[in-house]
Amino acid sequence: MTTAPYGSTIPWAEPSWYTGRPSPYYKDSHRRLRDHVRKWTEEHFSDKAAEWEENGAVPQEIYQQCAEAGLLVHIAAGKAIPKEWSSYLVIAGIKAEEWDGFHDFILWDELVRGGGIASIFIGLVVGAPPIRQFASEALKAEIFPQKICLAITEPSCGSDVRNLTTTATLTPSGTHYLVNGAKKWITNGLSADYFLTAVRTGGPGAAGISMLLIPRLPGVTTRPLAIGAGKLAALAYVTFEDVEVPASNLIREEGAGFRQTMVNFNHERLWIVFQALRGCRVSMQDAMAWAQKREVFGARLVEQPVVRWKFGGMARRVEGLQAWTEQVVYELGELSEGEGARLLGGVTALLKVEAGVVGRYVADECVKIMGGLGLTKTGQGARVEAFSRTVPGLIVPGGSEDVLIDLGVREALKLQKIADKAKLAKSNL
Repeated sequence: MTTAPYGSTIPWAEPSWYTGRPSPYYKDSHRRLRDHVRKWTEEHFSDKAAEWEENGAVPQEIYQQCAEAGLLVHIAAGKAIPKEWSSYLVIAGIKAEEWDGFHDFILWDELVRGGGIASIFIGLVVGAPPIRQFASEALKAEIFPQKICLAITEPSCGSDVRNLTTTATLTPSGTHYLVNGAKKWITNGLSADYFLTAVRTGGPGAAGISMLLIPRLPGVTTRPLAIGAGKLAALAYVTFEDVEVPASNLIREEGAGFRQTMVNFNHERLWIVFQALRGCRVSMQDAMAWAQKREVFGARLVEQPVVRWKFGGMARRVEGLQAWTEQVVYELGELSEGEGARLLGGVTALLKVEAGVVGRYVADECVKIMGGLGLTKTGQGARVEAFSRTVPGLIVPGGSEDVLIDLGVREALKLQKIADKAKLAKSNL
């Protein structure tokens, strides 16, 4: 059974289920959410991205508007809204118990389509899940919906989380930790009220890492890091100098920080994939619209076989990425957080790599189709130009390509070893 098309009718500008084609994943509540978020973003933030980018920041009052609209609860929730949050505003008439990973996918798909508004939520996206899953009820009540960021990466150990050096030393009284060290490339760090920070409370390696929620206390300093794209992400270099943090801000117990970080990576990497998919579709939409009207050598661009070949190449990659993403979203929804991390950690790593590869390919092809417009920050090529600058932000954060490819293969081999052992045990019964 098909439904009426929604959104743009330009080929590949929308996911296939938007066009009316059947899908096993999407229900009426997913359609209601899509309609609600698209209307809301277009009413509140249409055409604001360029202005915000020029100013280098999203206005602070926008965060409050998003909170009042119920967006923050859903962004922090991810694939499921906890029972204790059911009293919060639930958007589009969706019951808290109905919310799933596909609602999360749709929410981000539409927010990214809406422009720079998505940038102010990055800290909440990556910082909220460990708090939601592992923190005490008192901590949860204290911080939501304050501005949170995740502080993991350090100047001397990017993807090598096991060897981080920021220390948290328990005071003799046992009531506080003294935190010293530095974190780098911390998204939303300039504007955050709280830093969910990986610290070393014990010996070397993963077993000595804990997670500590650090308010913006005396001794916490942040300075901006300028990058070519993603100015709205408020990227920061964070320094901790004898910061006195209540011991009650420890997330669960000492030594659990590395596992909490690894569990969180599935969602972070999947969220990067969501951004890549909509960025590709927006770019293809604008490039196709241009190709249908631009005349070159007596014919429209889209009438040139080489241009159609470019669109075909982009379409098969984007639709393949969409299908793989939907499969992973479904599988994560069927598994516990622990099982999802164990079985799909390597899969989401490889999926995130593919998103960067596809995003880079689509950006390059769309810029070539748009010509000079694809290099211009205003006008018909503005969204293509913006996406082409964004692509490195899809490739490096969450683990760079080479690191994640190696991780994906190692995890697959690990699962093979476990499966072979299980088969052998079963055959010996």
